[in-house]
Amino acid sequence: MMDKQKEEEYFRRMQEGDTGAFECFFKEYMHQLYSYALGFMKEKEPAEDIVQDVFVYFWNNRRKILYTGSVYAYLQRAVKNACINKRMREEVERKYRQEILFTEEEAFDWRDVEAARQIRQKLLDAIDRLPERCKQIFTMSCLDGLKYKEIAEQMGISENTIKTQVKLAYKKLREDANVSGDELAILLILVSYLN
Repeated sequence: MMDKQKEEEYFRRMQEGDTGAFECFFKEYMHQLYSYALGFMKEKEPAEDIVQDVFVYFWNNRRKILYTGSVYAYLQRAVKNACINKRMREEVERKYRQEILFTEEEAFDWRDVEAARQIRQKLLDAIDRLPERCKQIFTMSCLDGLKYKEIAEQMGISENTIKTQVKLAYKKLREDANVSGDELAILLILVSYLN
């Protein structure tokens, strides 16, 4: 592990756009984070993907991230959240396949690729029509998988505001896209995978 003073210096340099400093963090923590993700996911490829995505996010959002005394702790928490989100998505997908995809009484045929593409586009359009701040919060929470607390810290607003905006977004999307809550949950999973 890097000593605190060196880590803080590298973090400052990375925030200023120093790719060498970012590379130091990557080399220092990548293997530990991969092992950590593998413990959750039990499979090599998804664990690698999660760690890679976390580092991409870390670089792209470097100016917004606050240094809290441990870059590894931040990255480990991000990997854990991503693993949990992926497992939750997989569980929802499993239930979707079992309970919806093969239901004879189903009104909408999710196996119809063109119809599914059209309804997905309808949802993307509905997301675009959300008020700007509401759309940003909803995307960070429901598509990027960030926790309310993380969004609140990044945006400098309260967690209650985040909850209210996400709730409002769900309500508007259900009405605008004319889908049920269950259908909306499935569509959001498809959108986040296919974007």
